[in-house]
Amino acid sequence: MSESDVLDAKVVIRDFLLRRFPGLGSRPFDDATSLLATGAIDSLGVLDLMGFIEERFAVEISDHDFDPDNFETVEQLARFVEQARR
Repeated sequence: MSESDVLDAKVVIRDFLLRRFPGLGSRPFDDATSLLATGAIDSLGVLDLMGFIEERFAVEISDHDFDPDNFETVEQLARFVEQARR
C-alpha cells in the first residue's frame, strides 16, 4: 500500500467507526484517539470492526493478529491493514 492508500484506509475506517459507533462523533475523535481505553468500542465492537476490515480490505485476520496494539487507534488500524495486505 502506498501512502495515499494508508490515508484512504484511515478515511474508510474512520467513516465505518462513526457510522457503527455514533457516540464517537459526540467527543473529540481523530486518528490517534484510543478506541479501547476510552471505551468507545467494546469487545463486540472490535469483532464488528475486524469483520469489516477483513471484508473491505480483503485481508485475513488470524488469532495472533488480535493484539490490542493493532486496533487501539485509526492510525494503528490503517498500519495493520497496510501490513496485512503485503
